[in-house]
Amino acid sequence: MDQPMRFYLPLLLTVAGSVLYHLAQRTMPKSLSPFAPLMAAFATALALCVAILVATRQMPARLSQVVSRSSLALGLAVVMIELGFLLAYRQGWRLNRASLVSNVVVALLLVPVGAAVFREQVSLRMLVGVLLCVAGLLLLAGAPATP
Repeated sequence: MDQPMRFYLPLLLTVAGSVLYHLAQRTMPKSLSPFAPLMAAFATALALCVAILVATRQMPARLSQVVSRSSLALGLAVVMIELGFLLAYRQGWRLNRASLVSNVVVALLLVPVGAAVFREQVSLRMLVGVLLCVAGLLLLAGAPATP
């Protein structure tokens, strides 16, 4: 482990948040419109972000510093991800499959995007990893999806 722990902390935060996220999504009451719990989740996220910005004294001076095409695209992406997983779980996707399939497919799509758009290197090791991901998806596709 050559990297300092602060290098890994953001991914640990992501992993912990993702586990909490999928547990919360999976246990969401099916009787509610999917947009009601999303509204509550986004209100909670907004309150937390404002509180952290105020507490760390990092409030932007102008709204134009906050609102950009990237932040608007991120907002759209968040709603798509949240709604997609919520509807997938309501359709019967298993907790142990929905995230795995989604994240593997996203990773497979981002390898060429990263290479083409951001000039990220694609190594032989990465290509072997991509092939293993595809093999894993094929194994999951052959397994029964319901309990």
